[in-house]
Amino acid sequence: MFKVKVKNKGNVKFTIPLPYLFLHAGGWVASSPLLWKFVNSNFIQKNVDEHAKSFIPLSIDRKEVKALLREIKKYRGLTIVEVIDKDGTEVVVKL
Repeated sequence: MFKVKVKNKGNVKFTIPLPYLFLHAGGWVASSPLLWKFVNSNFIQKNVDEHAKSFIPLSIDRKEVKALLREIKKYRGLTIVEVIDKDGTEVVVKL
């Protein structure tokens, strides 16, 4: 489960849990051939000059997304992002 913890300057704390079920659903949507067809036809083809330097895949393989999520589960407790802003706001993202 991903956990996003936010702490404000006034010691207001809250945590947003993101279960792996939502990650699997997001991975399924992100690897959908219909989504990539829509993205490539509507955004990439119209803005070829802007995206000429960046690599944009035609699709994402669902097997690779499943393997990635399976591997992420092995590293529970790992801190991915830890940011402290100048005004005292802290954001921590953990697996």
